[in-house]
Amino acid sequence: MLLPKVAAVPAFLVVLASHVSAYPAISPTRIAYDSLDDAISINLLDGLTIDGVVSVTGIPSFDEVKRGLMSHLHACIMSIDGDVTTEHYPDGTIRRSFAASTMPNGAGPRPIKSLEDFVAGLPPPDGSSELESCQLFLGHLASFRSTVDRVTEKFAERLSAEMGSSLPKPLLLNSDPSGQDYGDIAEVVSGGVHLEHFHSYQGENRAMGVDDGETIQFHTDQGFFIAFTPGLIISPDGVLELSDGFFVQDSNGEKQLMEFTIEDDLVFMLGDGVNQIINNKLDKGHTGLRATPHALTLTAHDDHARVWYGRMVLAPNDAYFPSVTGVADSTFGEVRQFIIESSTNGDIPMGIGCSTPNMKAVITTARSLEEGNEEATACTEDELFCWFRCMALADYNLTFDSCIERNLQVQCMNPRGQVLENGEGHGDYFPECTNRTHESNPVTEFPMIDQQDAAVCTSEKWDEFIGADGYDHMMELTLPNGTETYLLWSVIEDGAGSKKVKARLAFDNVFGWLAIGLANMEDTHLNGMNGASIIMAVPGGNYAADTGLDLSVDGSVATYKIDVEQTAFRFWSTPIETDETKTTVAEFEDTGCFTALTFESDHINGIKFNLNGTDEMIWGGNSNDIWMAYHGSTHRKRFTIDWNPPADEGEDDKSGASMKSGFVGAISLAFALTVLIL
Repeated sequence: MLLPKVAAVPAFLVVLASHVSAYPAISPTRIAYDSLDDAISINLLDGLTIDGVVSVTGIPSFDEVKRGLMSHLHACIMSIDGDVTTEHYPDGTIRRSFAASTMPNGAGPRPIKSLEDFVAGLPPPDGSSELESCQLFLGHLASFRSTVDRVTEKFAERLSAEMGSSLPKPLLLNSDPSGQDYGDIAEVVSGGVHLEHFHSYQGENRAMGVDDGETIQFHTDQGFFIAFTPGLIISPDGVLELSDGFFVQDSNGEKQLMEFTIEDDLVFMLGDGVNQIINNKLDKGHTGLRATPHALTLTAHDDHARVWYGRMVLAPNDAYFPSVTGVADSTFGEVRQFIIESSTNGDIPMGIGCSTPNMKAVITTARSLEEGNEEATACTEDELFCWFRCMALADYNLTFDSCIERNLQVQCMNPRGQVLENGEGHGDYFPECTNRTHESNPVTEFPMIDQQDAAVCTSEKWDEFIGADGYDHMMELTLPNGTETYLLWSVIEDGAGSKKVKARLAFDNVFGWLAIGLANMEDTHLNGMNGASIIMAVPGGNYAADTGLDLSVDGSVATYKIDVEQTAFRFWSTPIETDETKTTVAEFEDTGCFTALTFESDHINGIKFNLNGTDEMIWGGNSNDIWMAYHGSTHRKRFTIDWNPPADEGEDDKSGASMKSGFVGAISLAFALTVLIL
C-alpha cells in the first residue's frame, strides 16, 4: 500500500528534573506505524545500530486497547495472587506476573491458563472491582496480543528488507532435514517462540518515595529482541501515568535514562540474539546491531503499581546455533536448555548463548521466562499432556486406572490410530486407552494431493487469475514464507439500495480447502477462531476424520461455525443451512494451479458486516491434503479490514500485484482446523 511517508526521529539527549535526573535521558528513535510499509521513508538501522531501541508510534486504536488492558492488570493479578508467579527483589519490590507465549509461524497465542481458570469460576459481576478486573482485562487481551503480533511481524519484515543485502541466505539452517531453512530475519522471527509477560511491580516495606538503587540490574536479554509497552504507574483510583526509571547503557558504558512519552505505543529493543543471528554474519563494511543493556529502578509507593508488558522473540528451537566450543551442531533450543541446566548446577561456560559479560542476568532472564512458560505443561494426575495442552481424562470418560486394568496405556492419539510422542504436536489429538505406542504406530504425514507444476502455473497465469480488475480494493494477506494470497472486494448496492460485499479470496496454490470469516471477538483463547463464522470451500464431501474427504463427491461452498471449544473439523463439519445463510451467494474456482473463493453478502451466518467501518476477519487455506486438519504455519491470518479505505492512503497496484516466488508445494495452512492459529 502507498502510505504517507514519515521520517524517523533521531535520538537526542535531554535532562529531566525528577528523582532520576542525575543521569541524562535519551529518547528512542521513533518511527510511525504506517511507515513500516513504506520502502523508502524510514531507516530502522538509525536506531538499532546506535541505541538498539526503536519506538513504533501511531498504531491504530492501540493506545486505547493498551490502557484498557493495563488499567486492570494489577487489580486482576492481586485478585488471584496465590496463582501467579511472584518474585521478590533485594530493594523490597515485589513483581507479580502472568506468563504466556505465542507459538511459531503464526500458530497463535497460548492462553494465560491461571487467568482463564479464575475467570471461568467467577460469579456474575457483583460490583467488586477486583473480581470484575480480570473479566475486563481478559476482554481487551485478544485484541492487544493480536495487534502486538501484527506490529512485530511488520517490524521483522521491515528489518529484513533493510538488512537483506548484507546477510547470507538462508540466515539460519534448520536441524530437521525435512524442515525448511530460515531464509531471512522475518522467517527467523516467525519461526521462533515468543515469550510474553504481563508484570506488576509494587514497592512494599520501603519508605514512600525512596529510591534505593536498581531494582533490576543492568543485563542484556537473551532473545533476538523484545517488544514492550513502556511502563505505566497505576494509582489506587485507576489513573495511569507514564513510569520512569528505565535505564540503558550506551556504547561508552554510560548510564542513561530512556525517556518515553504517550506517543510510544510499542518499543522494540534488541537482545543478545543479534550477536548470534545477525552480527556474526554481516558482510564487511556493515555496522552491527546493538544489543541493549538495560536496568530498572523503581520508587516505592505501597498504594501504586508499575505495570508492563513484554514479548521476547526467541530464535527457532530447531535452528542451528553458531558453532562455538562445546556446542558445535547444537540448536538454539538445545543451547537454551543447556544454559538453564548449567546455571542451576553452577557450571556456566562463558560464550554459550550470550556474548556479553553479564551472563548471570541473561541466564536468570532465560530461566525465569522458560519456567514461567511451563504453566501449561504441568498437568495434574488426572490429565494427559496432549496436543500442546493438558487434557482432562474425565472429558473422554477415561482414567489411568481403568486403562491399566485393561492392560492398556493412556496415549495421545489421532483419529488414524497414530500415537503422538510426548504430546507435542499439532493436529486432531485426544487421550485414548490403547496398546499402540509411538514406536508401533508413529504419527505420519498426510498423503499429499497433486501439487503445482511450475512450468504450467506461471506468474503470468497467476496475475490473470487474481482478477483484480473486477474489484475496487485489494489487500495482500501473504505471510512470510507463505503462499501469495489476496483479498479483493467492492462494497456494492442491490436493487433496493442495501449495501453488501462482493469479494474474492485468491490463493496461489492448489485446492485442499479455502475459507474466510469473521473473527469471534469473544474468543480470547485462539485469537478469534473458536466460535467464528466462516465461508469455506472444500474439494469433496462425506468427510471422515480417519480418511478425510471423498473426492468422488463434488466440492462445495457453505457457511460453517467453528466450535467454541473444539477446533478439529470433525466437531463442526456440518454446514449451517438457514434461510439467512442461503442469502449468501458463494462459489469456488479451482484451476489445478490456483484457488479462489468468491461471495456476495452483507453478512456471514447472520452477523452483519460493518460496511461503514471495519471488521476483524480471519482467513486460511490448505494446499497439501484432504484431511481438513493438516497443521500449516504460514497460510492463515487474523486481520482488520476497512471496507472503505480513504482514497489518500491508496491501494495496492493491481497491475503489479503478483510477486510469485516460484516455490512449489508450500506448507499447507491450517486456519480453523488446528489447535493453534493466527
